[in-house]
Amino acid sequence: MHIVATTIWLPRFLDSYLDNFRRYGHLDDVKIWVVGDLKTPAESADYAARMRGEGMAVEYLDPESQKAWLSRFPDLAAIVPWNSDNRRNVGFLRALEEGCEILVSIDDDNFAIERSDFHAGHAHIGKTIDVEVMGSEAGWYNICEELHLAPQIDAVPRGYPYLKKGSTYQFAGKKPLAVVANAGLWLGDPDVDAATRLTCRLEATGARERQIGLQPGTWSPINTQNTSVARRAIPAYYYVRMLEDLPGAKLDRYGDIWSGYFLTRCAEHLGECITVGLPLVQHTRNQHDLMSDLRAEIWGMVATPHIVDALRDSALTGSNYSEATRSLAANLARRAKEIEERVSLTGIAGYIARIGQYLNIWVDICAEFC
Repeated sequence: MHIVATTIWLPRFLDSYLDNFRRYGHLDDVKIWVVGDLKTPAESADYAARMRGEGMAVEYLDPESQKAWLSRFPDLAAIVPWNSDNRRNVGFLRALEEGCEILVSIDDDNFAIERSDFHAGHAHIGKTIDVEVMGSEAGWYNICEELHLAPQIDAVPRGYPYLKKGSTYQFAGKKPLAVVANAGLWLGDPDVDAATRLTCRLEATGARERQIGLQPGTWSPINTQNTSVARRAIPAYYYVRMLEDLPGAKLDRYGDIWSGYFLTRCAEHLGECITVGLPLVQHTRNQHDLMSDLRAEIWGMVATPHIVDALRDSALTGSNYSEATRSLAANLARRAKEIEERVSLTGIAGYIARIGQYLNIWVDICAEFC
């Protein structure tokens, strides 16, 4: 299992994973990639070295080492900006290159907790398991239903279409599912959008602590906080480049959400599924300017339902994740103008078409290691 995180701080989260892997006997089963950025303290290399001295496999990728590695892939280097969590794509590819079977993405403010075996919670990825299946005629499950929230409000995760709030759902019984990805959940500060954060201070005080499978056709946002993906599906798990130039609009903080929806659509096409629930992490959120977050998220909130509709409506082709992702990229390009008309945001059609190009670059590089 390979774990990837980006950070602009000292990687203090590593201590919690060291403790967790020691507690549950997984210290030799995991490697962690810490992807630095231009703002990351140089002392982070020493911090990673200290972790290695404690017996945990950790590699710190400083900016110079990233530049050297990316020199092999100039097309990718051109679309991985600095000062962006898009840098985690470099960590994903390094893990793929080193042969990871399970890739786990975390944020630097996700801390492993004592009562939840982090490795075990993600260890079923890539396997067929018997799991309780959640379905919804409306096509949506609100994974915040798995959390005990204070105050008890009707919150939804970042990236969930607002018009689908209140969708009904039901268990479809225990079934064998081929699981290709898992969305672990978060105690403390749940991953809700800035609009929700501005209306109330929300805390996840507990969770149902179970694993459920999402029935094909039932979707939920998947971020890059405590999320695992099977090796075969990494070509569909490209962290989308944000902050493209759009007239009068800033569009950010949805790169992980869109990548999760791309993965979901490809998995659905290939007859595989996503689980939700364990392991739990503590999300002790880094300091944010919520008004800046809202400005960055608002167009993602508007555009995402239309992008999702286009993904759902488009028939994919291909017998593996690389082929399915190329098909998805072509469909996005074909639907780009239609999405722009629905969103009423000048320039987003060109941006969506470029995302299709980025996906093809990503798949080409993944093919180097698969």
